[in-house]
Amino acid sequence: MKNLVRLALMLVMFSHQSLVAQEKTTLIVEFENIQNTSGTLYIGVFEKEDFLKRPISGKRIDVKNTTHSIQFKDLDYGVYAVSVFQDLNGNGTLDRNSNGMPSEPWAMSGAANPFAPPYWEDVKFTFDEKNKIIKLKI
Repeated sequence: MKNLVRLALMLVMFSHQSLVAQEKTTLIVEFENIQNTSGTLYIGVFEKEDFLKRPISGKRIDVKNTTHSIQFKDLDYGVYAVSVFQDLNGNGTLDRNSNGMPSEPWAMSGAANPFAPPYWEDVKFTFDEKNKIIKLKI
């Protein structure tokens, strides 16, 4: 009888963990004080393994105002980083000057050093709530 009770408890625990792991969230990225109201914002949500190589989700929006908001729905709980750049000339890439510094506006979650390449540890955030808002200034 004890074994049946233990088995039942284990099944309940595993099914609860499975349901919690499947719960989805919404990440809301808000952009404030956009200086140039033209071009396109390219926004990527990254995991550590493919940081700045391949986003797990990406979107783009045309810039029409000094503020914008975009939602990434159905993300799993986890650790992520958000990267955005404003493509002013329509070539679909973040342009750089001769010394490799970005020549178009960009931003990242966390505390990226604007004068150095971004490091995962500086820009990551824990996504552990149903709806999370990240505010970025371009």
